[in-house]
Amino acid sequence: MLSIGTTFNYDIPLKTQLPMIKATGFTHISLGGGNLEHSGYLNVTGQRNLKEMMQDSGLQICSIHAPFKDVDVSSPEKSISLNALDLLKKCIDSALFLNAKTIIFHPVSISRVDSIEDRKEILLKQVYSLLEYIGEKDIQLAIENLPSELINDLVYFSLDRIDNSKYGLCYDSSHDNLLSDPLAILGKYGNRLFTTHISDNRGEKDDHILPFEGTFKWDEFTKVFHKIGFEGIFLLEVEMQRSAFQEPQEFLNEAFKRAQILLK
Repeated sequence: MLSIGTTFNYDIPLKTQLPMIKATGFTHISLGGGNLEHSGYLNVTGQRNLKEMMQDSGLQICSIHAPFKDVDVSSPEKSISLNALDLLKKCIDSALFLNAKTIIFHPVSISRVDSIEDRKEILLKQVYSLLEYIGEKDIQLAIENLPSELINDLVYFSLDRIDNSKYGLCYDSSHDNLLSDPLAILGKYGNRLFTTHISDNRGEKDDHILPFEGTFKWDEFTKVFHKIGFEGIFLLEVEMQRSAFQEPQEFLNEAFKRAQILLK
């Protein structure tokens, strides 16, 4: 099964995106956290509209990306970390309503990379609190690797310390391509892989272009990935902005075709 993030073009309303995505061959979508107004998944009206649109589309939601701008779940400032915790709980509630199975979140705000050691125990406490909130519900938490070795130390630490079947990894290939040792995290935690953010870049920015448009070593990726035996939904988090394909349906067609190549 193949999924694509609604992030591929926030300028296209979700109601317009869905039939295009379905016609391409995708079975699922992932709701992006970078523009909450696009889907409205955190408010009651938006959730009801989403549920109706999803039923009409024949697609399903595989995951919800929690907001990440100025959302800092591991902040040493208690008020900030508690606000982030409350927001993540709202994401869980939304996922339950929309029958999504995975919440993807960042371990820090993208604007904050300081005091990593101080954050480690805070992150553990926050994740345990979220797991307690989930309880026996059919929801899992996926922490995402970021384009920073310093921040990814937090990711490694939490995965090493939290042995829970509902806690795992969202592997982002574009983020990984900006580091000195790509694929190390996937090789180490492949058995904890819940979902993917598959895209490419040209080695300088987090472009989120289509696979094979950039410099990521896809041959090496497929060797590591297929050893894992991943049976989940293969999710692309790609964006049109810096891609060579600027017509939406052509972009979606290329995305689907390239995802199939990687899976084969």
